[in-house]
Amino acid sequence: MSDHLGSLILTEARRQNLRPNADAVRQAAIDLAGASLTPQNLIHLPGKGSISPADYIRSLRDQMPEGFGSIDNEAPTAKAAGTLTERYRAEIAASRKQGHITDADLNRYSGLTRKYMEERQRAAHGK
Repeated sequence: MSDHLGSLILTEARRQNLRPNADAVRQAAIDLAGASLTPQNLIHLPGKGSISPADYIRSLRDQMPEGFGSIDNEAPTAKAAGTLTERYRAEIAASRKQGHITDADLNRYSGLTRKYMEERQRAAHGK
């Protein structure tokens, strides 16, 4: 199955509100091996004739209904998770968890750094 023919099949499946799984795509590749696209956008199968992409998708779905899911039934992933920027901010915030400051850590520093670390230690302990 050529790339153009493959994308035509996937586009038609989406137009019919269907999402083919790997088995359906594999079966389409087997069925359409050696096929070509006519100027009228029909799929020409050598020795068998021509079929429209819409009719082919309906036929394939009738043959293997388990090979297709509905696009409407899928949970929205991008909207539920927020924008990409919000997801990155949440990931960065989660990775910035500060470790526990011990007395040994405080003994290594002096001046402003030690003061800052003491403040962090008090805040972490709720004092």
